[in-house]
Amino acid sequence: MEAMKVDPVVIGAGDHIVIRMPSTNSKIVCVKPNTTIGLGKFGSFQANALIGQPFGHTFEILKGGTIKPLEQQGFADTELTNANNQNINDDPQSQKLTFAEIEELKAKGLAGDVTAQEIIGSLAENNQSFAQKTEYSKSKYIQRKQRKFMKSFVPLETTVYNLSDFFFEVNPGKIRGLRADTLSQVLSLANVYSGARVLAVDDGQGLLAGALLSRIQQDGMVFGVHEGDVPNYDVLRYMNLTTDMRDRLVTLAWSRLNHQMQPFTEVLPAEPSEAEQSGYERRRRGHARLARSIETFNGGEFDALVISTNYNPASVISKLEPYLGGSRMLVVYDPCKEPLLGAYAMLRQSAAFINVQLTESWLREYQVLPNRTHPLMTTSGSGGFILSAIHLAPS
Repeated sequence: MEAMKVDPVVIGAGDHIVIRMPSTNSKIVCVKPNTTIGLGKFGSFQANALIGQPFGHTFEILKGGTIKPLEQQGFADTELTNANNQNINDDPQSQKLTFAEIEELKAKGLAGDVTAQEIIGSLAENNQSFAQKTEYSKSKYIQRKQRKFMKSFVPLETTVYNLSDFFFEVNPGKIRGLRADTLSQVLSLANVYSGARVLAVDDGQGLLAGALLSRIQQDGMVFGVHEGDVPNYDVLRYMNLTTDMRDRLVTLAWSRLNHQMQPFTEVLPAEPSEAEQSGYERRRRGHARLARSIETFNGGEFDALVISTNYNPASVISKLEPYLGGSRMLVVYDPCKEPLLGAYAMLRQSAAFINVQLTESWLREYQVLPNRTHPLMTTSGSGGFILSAIHLAPS
């Protein structure tokens, strides 16, 4: 039986992508045709060279701004020797190359006259203690130099996981500290499935709303209740959503929840100008869109209520609970436990909810290498807290 072939996802013109650099730092860029993408000391390259390339491959930046894919390296078993690091004094005197010679190598590397492998090989060859190191220490030494000198990068698709991981490292406050593993628990507890109608309050600039959109696919809807006249869902612009997926997101401001719609009565002048005609059409479409949003919200019977808010969670739950369907999940995330304690006590006393749980997320990353698998020495302190409960249908 022939194995099923899956076409690789490729980078398109105008797409946002996450670029992971040798230093393990990342940045989000837009692949605009006929532009140059700069990666600081790691060089720059033409965006056109990246269009049509698959995600996840490692590319090396060559002289002149061109790129070429690097051969994928597997994890080879390290040979055990009798070498040890006991008598190694790894100080600046161990390096035979002078400071001026090293700076000259760096300058040639930036100009593209020598490759990163040649720089690293020269540094290792002229290091008096390198030969005395264990194979594990040699591997670490080379990896450190690669993170410093390699002019390469890995383009990653802006999936929910990659965006969550990126913003948690770069700007966790933007997404209210919502770590990727916690986000997965929120989606699982909320039982978000294809075709679901989800009521959401996302004050984390759209990461949660985007994650919900990725789960409902083509037949569902995410109804976002937001602060202010316009929703601040900045993260969504990085997700390369199709127009159809964007249409699955319906929003309504808190101030409009109890709004009573009136008929659109504006009348155009007898001979309107182009600006007057355009403004009239814009206001008419806005009025119709608002009317549809209010009608959808008042219809209720949502399949899940997912909340990540800067307001008091108990007050938000009380306001939105009547619009949640029976036997449906309520899930509330907060980076701190204290705001959820009041909501937890309220739900425990309520006859409308059962199976009320308050949990904390915890994650420990591991290095997985042959003969060197162990937990990393540093980790994030907390991934936040999740309050969940099952909403009962009214009798």
